Amino acid sequence: MDSITIVSPRYPPYVGGVETHVSQLAKRATKFFRKVSVITTDPLGHLPAVQEIDEFLTIFRIRSLAPRENYHFPSPPGLFKVLRQSRPQVLHLHCIHDVPGPIAGIMRGHSSLIFTPHYVGRLNSGLGKILFGAYRPFIRELVAHVPRVICISRFEARLMIDTFPESAGRVEIIPNGIASDLREKNQWQEPEYPTILYAGRLEKYKNVDKVMKAVARLRQKNDKVKLRIVGRGPVKNELEHLSHSLGMNGSVEWYDRLPQSELFPLYASSTAVVLASEYENWGNTVAEAIGVGVPTIVANASSLAEFVDEGLAVPVEPPVDELKLEATISEVIDDPRRFSPKGKRSPLIISWDEAAEKTFAPCMSLVNS
Repeated sequence: MDSITIVSPRYPPYVGGVETHVSQLAKRATKFFRKVSVITTDPLGHLPAVQEIDEFLTIFRIRSLAPRENYHFPSPPGLFKVLRQSRPQVLHLHCIHDVPGPIAGIMRGHSSLIFTPHYVGRLNSGLGKILFGAYRPFIRELVAHVPRVICISRFEARLMIDTFPESAGRVEIIPNGIASDLREKNQWQEPEYPTILYAGRLEKYKNVDKVMKAVARLRQKNDKVKLRIVGRGPVKNELEHLSHSLGMNGSVEWYDRLPQSELFPLYASSTAVVLASEYENWGNTVAEAIGVGVPTIVANASSLAEFVDEGLAVPVEPPVDELKLEATISEVIDDPRRFSPKGKRSPLIISWDEAAEKTFAPCMSLVNS
């Protein structure tokens, strides 16, 4: 097959769940297409506008406005120019909540479409609500013309069909993959001292403050317990102040966003990974932690409940609070090996090679139709 163009708000070296998803699939799309283009944004303008990764994969970056790094407003003429230049047979759009994918869909021309919405069903800012309300009619029109809508969890699929009934019958579920090489190199070993890890964006709804309070309570009984927090976001300063007020300054390790090559060793050397958010359309860190074999604690809600249903994660029942987290974390660190998912198999834990095969192999019939 000739060409595919993938449109995403951001791409590495920016770090995040969508960035990982898109870059992992783009690298593997060259197995199915002779020409792979990625159109993305570069709000800071520090990266090359055109970057040829190899003879098959090219990254096109368009300058954009990005308030608080949550939404990306690319130059429409710039986006149209690159789309016309790439002339794709298949146009793969990402992120229903952001601007580049839906705009590219409106400019789609005669390309066959795939849409991966990364839909969470809720917005955490006033700007997001205004933006999504404004272009929701365009999303409906786009969804009505997309043959394939790829969701990454059953939860996201239900949300998508409930919000956009036009997508019914077109939705398929393909979980995010795990980097097989990093998984093999970083298998879990119980550390000497209890170490709890959170990795992800620092937003209020992630309940990192409750995890911190739970760990602070545990430290009253065992001062060897420590917490690792990986990520950035709008509540980071607030969490740093909380750490100080809880007397945890020496027991919290702070990391900025990390590439996966540095994150996987942290999974493998932690006693447990915790994601206490009650609203996730998927849990990249949860799937990766489970793949490594580290005991993983999640809110038994939204897509995270799917990991509990599969027997892969330890549940905290909603509404999540610090006392429930304290009790669950305490139980896990008392006997971590009992809660390790090491060796368990599940359709939720797949490699990126498998995810790419499921995503791109059907494209031959899509184009021919």
